[in-house]
Amino acid sequence: MNLEPLKAIIGPNVIEEDQDIISGATSDWTRRYQGHSTALALPTSTSEVAEILKWCSSNRISVVPQGGNTGMVGGGVPMHGELILSLKKMTKIEFAEGTPSQLIADAGATLSTVQREATKNGRMYGVDFAARESATIGGTIATNAGGHHVIRYGDTRKQLISVEAVTAEGIIVGDVRGLAKDNTGYHLPSFLCGSEGTLAVITRARLRLWPQPEEKVVVLIGLESVEEALDIARLFTSTNQDTQACEIFFRNGLALICKRFDIEPLWGGKHSTYLLFEFAGPKGVIERLRTSKHGQVLRNTESVAIAEDGTSRSRLWRYRSLHTEAISDLGIPHKLDVTIPHHQLPYFIDTVGSIVRECSSDNETYLFGHAGDGNIHVNVIGPDENDLTTDKAVLEFVSSLGGSISAEHGIGRAKAAYLHLRRTPEEVKLFKDLKNVFDPIGILNPGVIFSE
Repeated sequence: MNLEPLKAIIGPNVIEEDQDIISGATSDWTRRYQGHSTALALPTSTSEVAEILKWCSSNRISVVPQGGNTGMVGGGVPMHGELILSLKKMTKIEFAEGTPSQLIADAGATLSTVQREATKNGRMYGVDFAARESATIGGTIATNAGGHHVIRYGDTRKQLISVEAVTAEGIIVGDVRGLAKDNTGYHLPSFLCGSEGTLAVITRARLRLWPQPEEKVVVLIGLESVEEALDIARLFTSTNQDTQACEIFFRNGLALICKRFDIEPLWGGKHSTYLLFEFAGPKGVIERLRTSKHGQVLRNTESVAIAEDGTSRSRLWRYRSLHTEAISDLGIPHKLDVTIPHHQLPYFIDTVGSIVRECSSDNETYLFGHAGDGNIHVNVIGPDENDLTTDKAVLEFVSSLGGSISAEHGIGRAKAAYLHLRRTPEEVKLFKDLKNVFDPIGILNPGVIFSE
């Protein structure tokens, strides 16, 4: 593509054509999707994003918007040589005028930076997950990221007050004024959150903040069955107001982490199932926990570890948070992020491994996820990255149980062929009609959400 006319409009420093730099933006985190591009655009303002998209639309140049490039479904990869539009130089953060409970962040600000800025003002941001140091706010909005704290604060959509974005034709829409009540037509943040860069490019957002908890306690429990673990998870998440995370993982994942990172497994790794809770709130978290019926459950359980200080909490969290890295060290994983109805979770967890093995006896399955909201991350090692037999079998199984084929990572390219398992033909047509309104020429993230 000849980008000299675009450089004349926005300046040469905004366009990067050095392949050594571009190559880092042409594959996803899993390494399963490997693309290519001749250029990377690095705007520093909404107006520059608008100029780039206006020119690309006029010249029918396809664009892949990209944040921190931590996605796991190929949604930010230029598979056909598209121009990469990276927002990572747009990093400004400011507190909203008149309220300490909201801040305004550019799309390229990382999740961890937003979290730290909120903490400085005595608040917290409600979304958290392991890729916080590189994932950007724009990317988390585009995928409606979830993470550890959904059971208490909701997903990214629940944190959004207002957004500013640029359509495919370079039109700036929305604002970040954040009026408390504004029922003037359709709700733009709801349209764009979870749209995976197919409708518009998000450039700024006004975000809701929450009171900073005074204390945190992390509890790790070793158990003998999935059913027992899920019964405890259901009790704590439904009746303990301090619960803000409820994670689940299993013996084979724990063994993998301990071997890879040379970590001593608690209780010798003897249990089949592990629950990790994080409790947070006003002072007295541990006292409330111990004196309630939840404390009785803990006292009746043989293997329980409790951490109250920051260092000890981090030690317990690593048994859960290191899963993704340890699994990826084994090879290129097929990552299937799904949601299962709570009453079907035990059956799913007990059965999905055999379904994966039916596809190939060489396949290995590692499960972990968010027990509080039914979001299980199915990780399969063994199939070639282009072999979709296992993906199809697992996603069809999820659909048969009334679950969702995508919980928090989006559809991307990985699941575009399976959208029909969750959405009716009429809904898919409506989605496509909506995309045509925002992006009439079809230059934004072609092949994402909808099959090419």
